[in-house]
Amino acid sequence: MASTDTSVRVSRETMQQLEGLREVFQTQSADETIRKLIRERRSRALGRMFGSGKGIVTPFLEEDRIAAHD
Repeated sequence: MASTDTSVRVSRETMQQLEGLREVFQTQSADETIRKLIRERRSRALGRMFGSGKGIVTPFLEEDRIAAHD
């Protein structure tokens, strides 16, 4: 996918919030800040989707195997 510039219109309030996050995240631009927000949001969503038993489910052990062929 080629990198192109696109303009996006946002309110002044949104731009101020984005500027505040840019300082917190120590990013160089609004674009970089948005990309960081997207990565973090995607990571959290995937963690919820694939980590539903995280901290609850223990690894499968050989002792857990049911003897089906007696």
